[in-house]
Amino acid sequence: MGQYVGIAGKVALVTGAASGIGRAIATLVAREGASVVLMDVAEELLAQAVADIRTEGGQAVGVIGDVSSPADCERAVATAAETFGGLHLLFPNAGVALIASVVDASVTDIERTIDINLKGVVLICKYAIPHILASGGGAIVTTGSEMAFAADPANPIYDATKAGVVMLTKSMALDLIKQGIRVNSVCPGVTNTRLLQREVETSPDPAAREAENNAWAPIGRVADPMEIARPALFLASEGASFMVGSAVLVDGGFTSK
Repeated sequence: MGQYVGIAGKVALVTGAASGIGRAIATLVAREGASVVLMDVAEELLAQAVADIRTEGGQAVGVIGDVSSPADCERAVATAAETFGGLHLLFPNAGVALIASVVDASVTDIERTIDINLKGVVLICKYAIPHILASGGGAIVTTGSEMAFAADPANPIYDATKAGVVMLTKSMALDLIKQGIRVNSVCPGVTNTRLLQREVETSPDPAAREAENNAWAPIGRVADPMEIARPALFLASEGASFMVGSAVLVDGGFTSK
């Protein structure tokens, strides 16, 4: 504990926290001595994530909720304030993938992707910011993507939502820094999450798909969620005190090609 200055004793809210990058962030935040609220729609996975943090001696509660729902976002933020007495750190991480062209994607999938990946970030920030201000300020670290910077013809809608998250981050950062809230974005490359594992398992040739994923970035492998969580936590810490509106790529060299 104590690797990330300014995290201990704070209250954090992480969305999409039941698995993958979100769970890694929540786990790391708790290990650093912060109290954490985990928000997700996956009830069983969420309960397990909370239980694991508590087993390690951390302070955690779970909120079952969908970030595309204003009521759920407001409830998650209220839970942080009511349970732990405030809110200092926000990690809007929840997201979904959509591999389909604009023509081929269903309207339902288009709306769901935009609602969760972009609208969900807006909503959780809308309700969290007043509480962070009331708690004396803090930090917001959004989860963008390498695909906010390098277009992929197979993922145009997903790419657009993540580019929107990065620009939202920069815009909020310019406004909120004057009020004591730093806003930055961590932008992962291909990461070994449940979502990626499902894509591999359901592909026509899982072995070929896994090899393709490993070859995506020059580093020659996919990231472990903790390799994304550590830079995210750094951005929330006092170590990043002069970073405002930054989009930090953690992509194994992909965008350097």
